[in-house]
Amino acid sequence: MSLQTKVIDSPTVAILCQKHPIYLAHAAKIGAKYPERPITFRTHALWRSGAMALEAHGPRTLYLVPEGEELVRYTATLEQVCLEPQAEDPQVQALLQECLPETRDQGLWEQYGEQVRTLYVISHCREVDSPFAYTSLTKISDEERVDEHYTYGYVLVYERCPVCSSSPCRCS
Repeated sequence: MSLQTKVIDSPTVAILCQKHPIYLAHAAKIGAKYPERPITFRTHALWRSGAMALEAHGPRTLYLVPEGEELVRYTATLEQVCLEPQAEDPQVQALLQECLPETRDQGLWEQYGEQVRTLYVISHCREVDSPFAYTSLTKISDEERVDEHYTYGYVLVYERCPVCSSSPCRCS
């Protein structure tokens, strides 16, 4: 079965990604005070399947791991994905205004000789009450656990069940 079919057929698809710890802490502070406020992040990765999951099922759970750590310490709601953003696009400029203040002037990283391939917008960012290993999450692509050597990027996973703590749920 193709990844596209799996994503469309799975209403419990979520996304796992890593981010700089300072940015996650700041996003969680904003989320605690203004949960619905959108926050835009950038990435080199092209989140094609993330965009597909959002289109198929609406806002998705986003599991966030501070860079260099092994635990999911934050969750958020993925609200929007913009692939291959172009600086001259007014919608892209509006999304960039929703970045954290400390990253707002980074544009699409052109001044660094790099390229942003995806802008993604989150809301409801918060610290997880009981952090858990990202290796406990199951990838949609091959039904295997996320590898312990996972690094920057993103992975489509099954949501972690709030009752049995399994990914995918084993209690229903």
